[in-house]
Amino acid sequence: MSQYTTAGKITMASLRNLIIAKQADKGDSVIINATDYAHLTEEVTHAEEPVSLPLSILGVLIVKDTTNEVPASKVQFVQDDKM
Repeated sequence: MSQYTTAGKITMASLRNLIIAKQADKGDSVIINATDYAHLTEEVTHAEEPVSLPLSILGVLIVKDTTNEVPASKVQFVQDDKM
């Protein structure tokens, strides 16, 4: 069973704080609900600072859930298997 972390309103800032709090490493991924991903890309579109695609924060890839398993306002952390 997958574990989800409550993120509240998902924004670039809230994801950054969550990535730091969870001590996610460069190469890890955060999977977010498709609706939350759409809101996040809308935020990025209107940001004053340029943001590159694919979305990443501190080297952690932000991925849209394509299986509809991640609930809204929650995230799933996936560790990079390369060691």
